[in-house]
Amino acid sequence: MKSTKYAVVLGLAASLLLTGCLPSGATEESQQPTNEPAAGHGAVEGAREVAEAPLHLATIDKRGSAGMFDLLNETESSLDSLEEVSALQTDGRYLFASTAEGLTILDSGVWSWNHTDHFHFYRGTARKIGILDNAPKAVVTGGPLSTAGSTGVYVPATGEGILLDNARLANGEISQRFTTHHAPHRGLLAPLGDGAISSQPGQKPADMRVQYLDATGEPVAGASAQCAEPAGATATVAGLVIACAQGFLVATETANDSAKFDLVPYPAGTKAGDRAESLEHRKARPAVAGVAGDHGAWVLNTRSLQLQRVLTEHKLLRVSAVGDSPGHIVALDDRGRVLVYSTTTGQSVGITKELLPRTVKDPEALRGVSLETDAQRAYVNAPSENKIYEIDFADSARISRTLAPETSPHWMTQVGN
Repeated sequence: MKSTKYAVVLGLAASLLLTGCLPSGATEESQQPTNEPAAGHGAVEGAREVAEAPLHLATIDKRGSAGMFDLLNETESSLDSLEEVSALQTDGRYLFASTAEGLTILDSGVWSWNHTDHFHFYRGTARKIGILDNAPKAVVTGGPLSTAGSTGVYVPATGEGILLDNARLANGEISQRFTTHHAPHRGLLAPLGDGAISSQPGQKPADMRVQYLDATGEPVAGASAQCAEPAGATATVAGLVIACAQGFLVATETANDSAKFDLVPYPAGTKAGDRAESLEHRKARPAVAGVAGDHGAWVLNTRSLQLQRVLTEHKLLRVSAVGDSPGHIVALDDRGRVLVYSTTTGQSVGITKELLPRTVKDPEALRGVSLETDAQRAYVNAPSENKIYEIDFADSARISRTLAPETSPHWMTQVGN
């Protein structure tokens, strides 16, 4: 296990003060993603390659009407309607909506392909792919590429997992590579290389482990690690990150079709309530962030395996790591303000006015709030205010646009990245 460097950021009044600094190690170049076929570069029949990322915001209103807002030209289009949406997840292309029917999968028709030192961008046709009726309230973990590799679907209520084939999804088909079956527990099934990481329940939470499964779903000997109470996972360019009770577990592929695990532990004395419950970041970057209880955020660099904590005056509700050279993190606090901070320079970038004053007081509306980050901007939806705010995190948290899409943003996420 590599050693960790821990840094603390203290919040004073409306500003943030760094007392220790994490070497960023982050550059704008991305490492090679896994599962890339010899040819294709993300192309799908019927889609056209375009010159820039086809970034869109997908929104769903209270009635289940769904739409797409093109961030480049501000045009709008409709998606298939959904019934009784209770959660919305994405891998950057597909929309996974927990509905009354099960897990409904929509193809946004826009995606990017990471090709190490450059990207390929595509626009295709949006469509409904289908429904996994045996996956209510599922936890979805996407891989680095939408047209290759896999997507993990895990159902805590049943303990069952389904590893979906992304190449088949790209062609409008739901096809499983393999399934997993365990006693019901809070866990995950997350793609890694040609296989996946699966949570393994124990007699008590502290005994839980994660196990690497090969392409057929069989456990690989020696490729497991302790991970008590896994709370979330996300794919980065430097590996799969899992939030565990003892810290952050980074899983990477090895040359012998196996996996290795590096634990980045929480600092001694970290309370259970301060552990990260979910992880968010800009796609194809090495940094991830998670809310640290009532006191700020955790920021992990998955390349250097270094962890730091940002402490803020007010409780954070959402946080995302941009993973750029300044080490920007973007957060939403319990007053409805967006805060931006650079972990590299130790400087507060800015804080907005209260943008979601009604939403933060309404638990139902707050469930649908999402904070999304890309290379240039951050986006936060305000369901009660019926708006989406576009934030320039590199320019003092300036509100660059206020959007009001035709489909009210009760739920929102970004696709095309």
